[in-house]
Amino acid sequence: MKNQVHHSHSTFIVLAMIMLFVSSSVIVLAGDDSVAIDKVRLDFNAAFNAGNTQAISELIDDNGIWLPPGQPSVAGKDNIVADYANYFVKVRSKFELKPSNIQLCDAWAFMSGEFTRADTPKAGGTVQQVSGHYLFVLKKQSDGKWKIARDIWSDSMQPQGNP
Repeated sequence: MKNQVHHSHSTFIVLAMIMLFVSSSVIVLAGDDSVAIDKVRLDFNAAFNAGNTQAISELIDDNGIWLPPGQPSVAGKDNIVADYANYFVKVRSKFELKPSNIQLCDAWAFMSGEFTRADTPKAGGTVQQVSGHYLFVLKKQSDGKWKIARDIWSDSMQPQGNP
């Protein structure tokens, strides 16, 4: 009986160690995904500020959909990138998607937070201060990279100097 209790105790310890190892591996993987997802946010900020449509294109899922406030949705990476190209011809922006909470669900991730943007018309005119909230829905690609599948945001504009 003593041997059986000792054997059961040893089995329990081994199982507990395996579970701890598996749990910590999952946490590490989730952490790695969170870092990779936040890098998408940082890369998007840099690409937007540089007016770099090629860099933005690399961050968008082929079947991405953008849902801009008060406008029709834009479907497909090529159409989204074309909208950015048209925008960057007219406006120079200082943009920041602020760090936010990331929630993971298998091959999908959700990131939401606040953003700020200062738009300067290239033809001259008043700088517009824009702020709002965003929601990125990201999809893990077959190569393991995360790309933006949906971008949903709200915003409010104020001319610079106005309350």
